[in-house]
Amino acid sequence: MTSETTIGAGLLALPFETREIATERLRLRPLTKADLEHRSENYQKRTDVVRYLRWEAHDHDEPAKNLEKRIALERLSRDGDGLIFAVELSATDGSTDHRVIGDVSISVKSAKDAQMEIGWVFHPAVHGRGFATEATTALLGIAFGELGAHRVYAELDAANEASARLCEILGMTREALLRERDNIEGEWHDVAIFGLLESEFTAAQQS
Repeated sequence: MTSETTIGAGLLALPFETREIATERLRLRPLTKADLEHRSENYQKRTDVVRYLRWEAHDHDEPAKNLEKRIALERLSRDGDGLIFAVELSATDGSTDHRVIGDVSISVKSAKDAQMEIGWVFHPAVHGRGFATEATTALLGIAFGELGAHRVYAELDAANEASARLCEILGMTREALLRERDNIEGEWHDVAIFGLLESEFTAAQQS
């Protein structure tokens, strides 16, 4: 049996072609190579953002190389594939500035077991306005609705209180704490894992 199965078979519905996703206030579009420099200078190299990521603020080259490989991917087909979406304010938000305010990602961790991982990074200036919740909820809708995911999880630095709050808002459950798993700039960091089941997401959307 290949990964290109149907939801009815109990596995992920792959392949999935990347596309734009519109929400009430946002536009999620495939991240492009042209976005990388703005993304880096605008928020990915800020110390208050990068402290919770897995690279140092001044180390832009290696993340960029990895990102270029992921940007070139236009579909989810197998385990390990991931898509990154740039998050922009839409015209309905009353803004004429369409620069990227953050990005969200979705990855296939196990097509066989219908497991996916979600991630996000947003500029601190837009925190508290519900944009992260809106963008990630839309992506979860794709993961559970179109792709047929059974479980979607997020890994985050255990000290990242803002992301932990977002997980709680999304209805995710803290499933595990991996002590001192990541070494960032010579310091060991705990990693928290939050998970959400399809049944939980569907129930929350219907309530």
